[in-house]
Amino acid sequence: MSLKQLFINFFIIIKIYSFSFSSLASIDQDCSNSSFYVKNISVDLTKESINEARSEAEYKAKLIGFKRLIKRLLINNKNSKFDKVEFSSLVDYLKINKEANSDKRYLANFDICFNRNLVINFFRKNQLQYAETYREPVAVLPIFKGPRGFVLWDSKDKWYMKWQDELENIDGLVKLKLAKGNFILNRILTANVLLKSNKEQILKLINNEKTDALILVVAEPILMTNGKTFLSTYAKHYNKSGQFKTIIYRNKISLKKTSSFYNVDKTLLEKEILEIIRSIEMSWKKNNLIDTRVYSEVDLIIPITSFNSTKLENDLLFNDKSIVVKTTSDFKDKGFIKIENEIIFYGKKNMNSFDKIKRSSFNSSKKIKYKKNTVVIQKDINIWPYVIQKLEKLPFVIEVKIISITNSKGRILVKFMGNKQTFFQAVNEMKLNFKNFNSQQYILAN
Repeated sequence: MSLKQLFINFFIIIKIYSFSFSSLASIDQDCSNSSFYVKNISVDLTKESINEARSEAEYKAKLIGFKRLIKRLLINNKNSKFDKVEFSSLVDYLKINKEANSDKRYLANFDICFNRNLVINFFRKNQLQYAETYREPVAVLPIFKGPRGFVLWDSKDKWYMKWQDELENIDGLVKLKLAKGNFILNRILTANVLLKSNKEQILKLINNEKTDALILVVAEPILMTNGKTFLSTYAKHYNKSGQFKTIIYRNKISLKKTSSFYNVDKTLLEKEILEIIRSIEMSWKKNNLIDTRVYSEVDLIIPITSFNSTKLENDLLFNDKSIVVKTTSDFKDKGFIKIENEIIFYGKKNMNSFDKIKRSSFNSSKKIKYKKNTVVIQKDINIWPYVIQKLEKLPFVIEVKIISITNSKGRILVKFMGNKQTFFQAVNEMKLNFKNFNSQQYILAN
């Protein structure tokens, strides 16, 4: 291994370990943003004593929480089996938001943090497929086409109201938010404009809602010439560029009464909304599915493309204790610098000097004298610990292994559960964009 490689290798490993340990600590201490955190579980129990009521309430909260957790994560939870001992042991802690009690009655509202590793082991043991990656928020705009035409932006419309109610209680991996628009947009964006997939106008709405996608959910009661009526519903998905992607849901339901054409039952609307949400969730889970029975690897390349540089302000002699330069701006407070083939450690810096220096680090070659204006450089490798920290946080990643490091790039091997599609979908959600480098490797493009 060359001296350059040794220098970069040593420095990167130090940075990676420091970032990894701090990252793991923060994950352990914060469950509130995790897909394994279940919020707002209310229980109300009356027993022979308050202690019995409290104990039963905690057990019931864990049971409700676990059912909600597997509904959120599993692609199919109909056949999942668990017993009292098993699901109770998966809980890290209960957070009591509020409580009240009498001698025999106990009321409380809980949040529950489930232990991610233990839950995943439970899924492995039972050979269950699951997803746990949250999707970036998606704006949802309900449109109702009734006998008098299209209705949108109307808070009194039943279709709009039901969507508003359901989205407030959504508990899945896809974060859906009701599109509110604004005064100007609501005058311009008519249903005809939207449903004709006007890219420019839809993009304005997406930008206004600060999401990366839009779903138009349309409900239309239809009266046939033979007198039969049915409710038609569908959902159109647009990407962050305002471009129409696909119809993600379509359904027709017969209406029992002709009068329903003019006054669609609220229960039927609610049922369709839940089906549309379930369809969106299912599609996301399938695209991010973690199959605990399948193990895969990807070979990734991370370029090291940037560096900081300055020049010697004076000649540097073999016995100097400081290195005087034109500026130390953008250099680290302490670290390694390189002058020609020599690697030098400095313990601190001032505006125009590197101090507390140790020459010939890693047995690099040392010159007796470097002339004024000789270039001094420091590689900017912050992208390395950043990327590795992100990859280690992925829910299905088992190991991130450094394979090799050169002066311009590094190579890592990532082992994970599931397939490559799931891996790169999750990576893209974390704002890391890898592209094909060759038939076997992928390179970081951003």
